[in-house]
Amino acid sequence: MLQKNFPPLLFFSLLLSSSSVFAINDAIEDAAIENTKQAEKELLNLEATVGESADEAASPSDKDEASSRPWLPAAKEFDWVQLTSGEWLKGEIKSMYNESLEFDSDKLDLLNIDWDDVKYLKSYRPSSVNIEYREPVKGSLQVSGEKVTITTGEEVQEFDRIELVSLTPAGDKELDLWAIKFTLGLNVRSGNTDQADYSSKLGVKRRTAKSRFSLDYIGNISKIKSAQGDLTETVNNHRVNTGLDVYATRYFFYQPVFGEYYRDPFQNIDQRITIGVGVGYTIVDSGKYEWDVNGGPAFVTTKYISVQPDEDKRVDAGALVFGTHFDAELTDTLDFIFKYNIQAAKEGAGGYTHHMIASFESELTGHLDFDLSLIWDRISQPREDSLGEAPEPDDYRLSVGVTYTY
Repeated sequence: MLQKNFPPLLFFSLLLSSSSVFAINDAIEDAAIENTKQAEKELLNLEATVGESADEAASPSDKDEASSRPWLPAAKEFDWVQLTSGEWLKGEIKSMYNESLEFDSDKLDLLNIDWDDVKYLKSYRPSSVNIEYREPVKGSLQVSGEKVTITTGEEVQEFDRIELVSLTPAGDKELDLWAIKFTLGLNVRSGNTDQADYSSKLGVKRRTAKSRFSLDYIGNISKIKSAQGDLTETVNNHRVNTGLDVYATRYFFYQPVFGEYYRDPFQNIDQRITIGVGVGYTIVDSGKYEWDVNGGPAFVTTKYISVQPDEDKRVDAGALVFGTHFDAELTDTLDFIFKYNIQAAKEGAGGYTHHMIASFESELTGHLDFDLSLIWDRISQPREDSLGEAPEPDDYRLSVGVTYTY
């Protein structure tokens, strides 16, 4: 009987055993899946905890650098500047002087950017960098945070940002070192009075990382129609100032040479030439304000148009010269510029003389400005002509014009 029932019993036994095995196996798989999910959850929690700890341990500058690294552009055809606001500009670096970066943007034209507003800078051309108390360093420049990195071939030099005094491109383009401002003013009247007034100013600077050459010209011509119908000159004066500043430190510079040429026939001056040497110091040096002073001994030679019979037309004398230059950015589009030069010599050379110019420049476009200038020239001891007449010691002029900046 048992043998007859054995196959069915065996079959059912095997079926029950298989079911038990599959059930146990499913239970094991379910447990394994649950354990895996729990492990993954714990791992994610652990990663989040570690990440938060790493973020807390990292400094803000490290976070900024790490977050911005993937978006740093390759400086291959343009210089790049990132502002502290996160904005990017591409174009060409013209120079960095007195905590102000001059940058020629592709779309925004020539910009003057406060150095404190620059977060990141990368040049694609070699730069000449003036590091305080060192000779200028040339190479590929990168400014990131508070570090300045200069790469020359395989040599990499790193400096603190606070040590950077100035910089200019060091490539083959000489024009990159020059900045030019030209102002033209014209006033024409016709009718009861026919009169034409011309005024012009020219400012030229050549800047390297270590030195600054400047040349300034200002001229005024005025003609009025006389009763006879002829145009008669009533104003004709020209002044040229030039000098070379060599920076020894961030604030101290010396002038191996400076000079001035002046001509004003209505002041009885055919020509006056001044040549001297001096030193200077920058009192204020920030992105919005610049104020420096300079001075030194000079030699002045003056040639008069007409003098008394017993006097010489030419007078040579020693002199002391003092000057100051103040530049303020009042708003994003309005600048105030003040220049004042004093020259003290003996009475025959004019005595105490000064030249003052105060200008407001308002931006019209990227390269054009509206210029309003007040000019005051004074000669304390004007020379009498052959008729015994002496010019007035003071001349005042108000000039309005348009300035082009390169």
